Amino acid sequence: MSFGEKVREARSEKGISITELARQLGVTKVYVSDVERGRRAPFNLIRIRQVSEILGCDPFDLYVLAVRSRGHVTLPTADISEEQSRLAAVLSYNWGGLNNDDVSKLIGAL
Repeated sequence: MSFGEKVREARSEKGISITELARQLGVTKVYVSDVERGRRAPFNLIRIRQVSEILGCDPFDLYVLAVRSRGHVTLPTADISEEQSRLAAVLSYNWGGLNNDDVSKLIGAL
């Protein structure tokens, strides 16, 4: 299931129109429609959290679908600690070499 399909499904289950979701997010209904149809990139993390609150779905599940759709992850690093920057750099540098066992261990640690 794509990000947009998940948003549409959750919105329909909750009985919320595109117009109402757009109003609550402060965007146009065309924008929401385009995201649902995959014509625009998924919402950013801030909007994903808003959508999940409005639609009552798991923000992490939506974020995973958004990441898969985009094909990359962006980490804001301007206002984080040196250790957080180091973690982001280590993950990015070693990303291609991680196997499923490594990934499971990292997820378990977090």
